[in-house]
Amino acid sequence: MLLVDGSGTGNREGTGPCASGDGAAVLDELRAAIGRYVVLPSEEALTAVTLWVAATHIQSVLQHAPRLAVVGPTKGCGKSRLLDVLHETVHRPMMTVNTSPAVVFRVIGKNPPTLLVDEADTIFGPKAGDKEDLRGLLNAGHQRNRPAWRISGPEQKPTSFPTFAMAALAGIGDLPDTIMDRAVVLRMQKRKPSERITPFRSRYSVPELNAVRDRLATWLTPLRGTAAGLVPQMPVEDRAADTWEPLVTVADLAGSHWPDQARAACLAMALFTRRGSRCSSLREAPAPGAVRSWQFRRVTSSSLSVG
Repeated sequence: MLLVDGSGTGNREGTGPCASGDGAAVLDELRAAIGRYVVLPSEEALTAVTLWVAATHIQSVLQHAPRLAVVGPTKGCGKSRLLDVLHETVHRPMMTVNTSPAVVFRVIGKNPPTLLVDEADTIFGPKAGDKEDLRGLLNAGHQRNRPAWRISGPEQKPTSFPTFAMAALAGIGDLPDTIMDRAVVLRMQKRKPSERITPFRSRYSVPELNAVRDRLATWLTPLRGTAAGLVPQMPVEDRAADTWEPLVTVADLAGSHWPDQARAACLAMALFTRRGSRCSSLREAPAPGAVRSWQFRRVTSSSLSVG
């Protein structure tokens, strides 16, 4: 389980137009765009969300589909606004509000959508009701080749449905361990008066974000074959590595400062896990430039547990 807290982000300057073939510049532009609309818990969180969005554009070749768990203690923490931004930047977004599980099962295929689940606490909480199929899909879809079997069709034959798809889930309070353990977890807080953002307005925000999305697709789509063959060196192991490998893969494809920045974010967010509350101090995390000196200091899932 990867958790993050720390000083907020926001009030970011745009990076201006960039060439669609320049991966590092495209990621820089995406990072700035996300930071204009949402205050995230830390700089590492902003880096993680940026890479998670980019990874959706290569998910057809990934082996793991990391979840993005956006949780907060109450309403008004920016969870739904982050989903708004994700909807305009990820690959094939699919909001699951008022969508039946049967539809979701049939949409997922070789080119899976990116599932965006708001009010996820209503799916997993005591008022979940008939959401068992959707819960099962979200639990199984983290790893490729974990289909769901259902009785389907007029002949009532057992039918295999693929479940593999990246998903962002936003809700109040923690989600089940089966989700949190497979997710980059953002613990959102209410924005401080000093933390300024740009209002999200469809008439100008959507075209701006869609343009960034299109540049991401232009850059990453031809690189899917390359991404499939990459085995990036990871600073963590076990399930944490499964979760972060797609993000680090994107960073390695981009080059420039992104490989170091991604691994620094990975380590900071993994090493400072603290019982689901605010972590002690992200200021203690090593700077991105120092990441090469700890590339062989691996972190296992068991070492992240708190006694």
